[in-house]
Amino acid sequence: MMMQINKNFKKLDIFGQQIRLKASGQSLYQTHIGAFMTLSLFSILIYSGSLFILEMQKGKNANFNSQDAVIQNNEGFSFNSTELIFSAGLLDILGQPIPNEGNRIFKIGFYVCNKSLNETQCIIIPGIICGDRIRATSKQLNIPQAYENITYCMSDEYIKENPQIRIQGSNRYDNFTLLGALIERCSNTTEMQNCASNEEIDKYTANSNLYYSYSFHQFNKESDDSPYQKTENIDLTSLYHKVGKYIKIYFQYSQSYLEYNPFYFFPRQVYHEGVEYQKTVIDSVLYFQDSTTLARIEVHLDAKKKVCFITYQTLMDVVAKLGGLFTIIKALLNFLLQPIQTILYKLFLIRFFINHQKKGDSKDVLLRDSKLKDIFIKNLITSSTMRTFFYQQSKLINKYLDVRQILINPIQFTQKIEDLQDSINKIDMLSSRQIKLISRHEVDELLVQKNNEEFINSYGSINSEHKIGNQDYCVIPKLKVQMC
Repeated sequence: MMMQINKNFKKLDIFGQQIRLKASGQSLYQTHIGAFMTLSLFSILIYSGSLFILEMQKGKNANFNSQDAVIQNNEGFSFNSTELIFSAGLLDILGQPIPNEGNRIFKIGFYVCNKSLNETQCIIIPGIICGDRIRATSKQLNIPQAYENITYCMSDEYIKENPQIRIQGSNRYDNFTLLGALIERCSNTTEMQNCASNEEIDKYTANSNLYYSYSFHQFNKESDDSPYQKTENIDLTSLYHKVGKYIKIYFQYSQSYLEYNPFYFFPRQVYHEGVEYQKTVIDSVLYFQDSTTLARIEVHLDAKKKVCFITYQTLMDVVAKLGGLFTIIKALLNFLLQPIQTILYKLFLIRFFINHQKKGDSKDVLLRDSKLKDIFIKNLITSSTMRTFFYQQSKLINKYLDVRQILINPIQFTQKIEDLQDSINKIDMLSSRQIKLISRHEVDELLVQKNNEEFINSYGSINSEHKIGNQDYCVIPKLKVQMC
């Protein structure tokens, strides 16, 4: 039972030496270390395959292609107004918050405009202190909590009445939407009479700093639900006395097609759309006719759009990865195991050769008067005599490894034929008409008669054909080889 298990275990070896001479039909000389390495290799492949499949399910290592196109007049992006963090605030020259109770120094308002060739319609949105609305964003951007009470956002009333905000672009600027914020000095009007003096306002606003924050979407092909991830950003710019600042923030409209095709058939395509921040901000210093305007911030859609095609991995891609990994690891292990496998193969041949000669009448000169019984790899490490013997036997074995030399050489066939001739009394001779039995003496006579007629050389076949009259005879010559 144990011998059968041992034999079956060695069949797992894929790194064995090719011999193609064993009578059992095996084409490899397999060892335990090779079988162990084979199991290790397949264990690595199973582990790696599971990781590749998990990455495939998560959308990792997807193929991404994109191309630019012209945005159409009816194309734009609608989003929930609560997702938009469009806010602004002012700091003095020392970076401290400007005291602005009741908007006595400045006020910040927002607007949404729909522009066409004929008219422009704008909706004015009052600005209020953001407070808790930007708390999550402040934590993400590492903004101190005190800034929540000096930052202005769109009013809650507008957000409740307009849960959806749409930004629309146009390449001809004949029908598009823009979202803006206006930062103004406090000025006394019929509606407001509590402004600070011009000297105090100039003290705070001259060389002040404007910071503004806005939300956008960042493209990520490895996202699970959608390729667009919501991202907040904050920028800072300097304001100057009696000089207005005009800031443009550009978004780009995107269309994305995600192809899920896990089994290499029945593909499924999912469509997404979004806006991406182009990282292109125009920060211009202008002189406004209205001296009360400190700065204006506008969010625009670019005239171009981006069309993205994302193809996620299939099982065929995973199999291709595993095939490449298998080839690399197998080549590496084969390189590492080659010396060990070669030594074990030589030891197998040497032991076989020793046992073969011990059973026969003739012995090799290297084994004459030798008491060596067996040789293993452990003996090669511990004994110099064994190493010398291994080297000598290896040189002898190398002479016999050539299949052609084995067929015409001596030791194997001469001894076997001589042993068989004593026990075999009849030889089957196949012919096209009948089977005839000939004796050993007749074979010798036929061989002598046909030596001059038929070619029998050291490179010929063991069997040759001879005809007498209408009969065909297969003659087996007797090989006589002088032993070294």
